[in-house]
Amino acid sequence: MNDPVPGRAPLIDVVVPIYNEAENVRPLVERLATVFQSLGCRWEVVFAMDPSPDATGDRIAQLIDEGYPVRLVRFSRRIGKPLSLLAGLDHCRGDAAVIIDADLQDPPELIGAMVSMWREGYQVVIAQRTSRKGESFFYLKSAELFYWLLEKISEAKVPRNTGDFRLLDARVVKEVRRFRERHGFLRGITALAGFPTALIPFDRDPRRTGRTQIPFLGAVNIALDGIIPFSRVPLRLMFLLGLAYVVLAKVCGIGWLVFRLATGFTPNWLLELLCLLLVGFAGLIVACIGILGEYVVRTYEESRDRPLYIVEKVLEGRGCKGPG
Repeated sequence: MNDPVPGRAPLIDVVVPIYNEAENVRPLVERLATVFQSLGCRWEVVFAMDPSPDATGDRIAQLIDEGYPVRLVRFSRRIGKPLSLLAGLDHCRGDAAVIIDADLQDPPELIGAMVSMWREGYQVVIAQRTSRKGESFFYLKSAELFYWLLEKISEAKVPRNTGDFRLLDARVVKEVRRFRERHGFLRGITALAGFPTALIPFDRDPRRTGRTQIPFLGAVNIALDGIIPFSRVPLRLMFLLGLAYVVLAKVCGIGWLVFRLATGFTPNWLLELLCLLLVGFAGLIVACIGILGEYVVRTYEESRDRPLYIVEKVLEGRGCKGPG
């Protein structure tokens, strides 16, 4: 544990990436207030908000006016959840940071157990889902496939069935900030940073209101962000697939030649041979170009060195205090 100043209660930042969650803002903050009151910790909420067309910003501003320790970091355009998480960590200044979603699927009451593990010396405490209520069969099976792939091929050893709900010690937050990756996958970055880690199992609740703000293609992008930047395996698979295709083409060609020598050649024998080779070869080329393109695009985006995000404004409640 990164011990705070003796005689001073630790300050815990709660980072919440948020978009279109107007109905969940107040219940989340009220539950957080109850949790930290029982823990005897000072606390702040850092809302990292993509510009929302609903009343999310107004609800957060109202909480600030009421004196809650809330900081609103509003971006100039929508940057998505992965970058919002990293931006929220950039605005933390406490002894530890907890990352949690605004939809209340991850229970704020679990933070008490996280803080206890942190006080025992663990610098990373991750909530691990034992069940996921309210999610479709297709989504659950897709998640299982994603974590299986991540476990098999990724350099970053991300525990299965874990999301972004976690506690990070201030030292870990400092190191995570050094990963200025445009496709920031916090689960992988945390794993690469290292440090003593504990897992806390829990049953995930269904969303309190509304529906998920991450569309199917957005989930696919997050999955690719979790695999491509943390593994060379897809590139090596392209090489192995190329070798396998060469061997397969030779075997099929020899088999076809033996068959034709035994049964006789047709007038279209050359066309048959070309079709046999070209169909498989074309599919292999397209797949390899797609994989290679993912790496090239990411390399190009990082090389432009554009700012990861632009903050339009920051609102801060009177209850927000620094670690001093």
